[in-house]
Amino acid sequence: MKQLVCLAVMAILLSSCVTEKSQVATKNALEENTDIVLDSSNSWTTSRLEGIHGTGWISDHEIEFVQSVKVGTDEHHEPKYKDTMGIKDIISGDVRGEKPGISYDIYAVSPDGRHIYVKQNHMEDENLVAEHRMISRDGGETMEIANQAAAGSAVWLDNEHVLYMGGIGDGGVVQIDLQGKITPMPALNQFDTNVKQVTKIGERLYFVGVVGLSYIEMSQLDNPVLHTIYDENVNRFYPSPDGHQIAVVTTKFGSQSDRMKSELLLLDPDGNPIVDHLETGEYFYSITWSLDQSKLTYVVTKHYPDKYEVHVVDMKRVENKMIYKSGNQVAGSELFWSPNSKLMMFTVDRSHSTLESKPETIIYKFN
Repeated sequence: MKQLVCLAVMAILLSSCVTEKSQVATKNALEENTDIVLDSSNSWTTSRLEGIHGTGWISDHEIEFVQSVKVGTDEHHEPKYKDTMGIKDIISGDVRGEKPGISYDIYAVSPDGRHIYVKQNHMEDENLVAEHRMISRDGGETMEIANQAAAGSAVWLDNEHVLYMGGIGDGGVVQIDLQGKITPMPALNQFDTNVKQVTKIGERLYFVGVVGLSYIEMSQLDNPVLHTIYDENVNRFYPSPDGHQIAVVTTKFGSQSDRMKSELLLLDPDGNPIVDHLETGEYFYSITWSLDQSKLTYVVTKHYPDKYEVHVVDMKRVENKMIYKSGNQVAGSELFWSPNSKLMMFTVDRSHSTLESKPETIIYKFN
């Protein structure tokens, strides 16, 4: 796929325009919930897509998106919205594949991108009911999975098997194949109720539990041995695409107040520090690696919930720069990198109440 030469074409074709503001902002501007796009020596340019929430890249010039359209009001005269999803070409502005929007509690994509494991929860009378499915991206087929776990997490072990770690009372850990066959994994049940996050890195299964960041060898799933590599209060962890670096968020309460204090660290797969300290803040969100591993991006709040900052770390020089600061919430669960690692997008929520929907997707092009 050819790399995009310039996003100026996009800015002309789209109704939104490139916004460039000074690095220096007054206190009043921030208090008015405005945002600042920071530019350093023309290292990047930005473009905006108003009214849509970008949810992923299809190619270097196409994104997946969700859009909420007002369809009237309810009996209380409050606005009602209908979600649609589709694919948008950010150069031509063309939209294709529009369909009704669907939200999932779990959305796990296989390593080869061909299958998706999803879970949806809904209420039936007063009972919470979970529906699990396996979706094929090749032909669009959907298979119902006889898994009733309402909580938990899913991780692909390879392109054909999902490991599902259920919550308390959900039946423990099971392995699910592409045909929907469920195989209990009783040896892993000692870990499942305490796991906050599980991710496969190489031939290890890493997870956050009560004792920090640990792993078990994939070859020992039937008789696992726990290896703890970092025993601090780990909140989340984010491995690089090649698995050689792990960004780790540790969390604790500050000694002088009840405000949360978090740190972003960089470890190797055995827990040895690569960079002791990348950033300190109250909360970290959306920590994401570019696919070529040259950049690490994240959202941090310094005075929650007032100000949100988006940072990018040049991993070759370990140079950290803030590229965006706002009083508007940076929505969504991720910062998304294009396949060529040149474009990064995120969505800002510009609504002033939960009754309206005003997303704006911001795309950065890094020179």
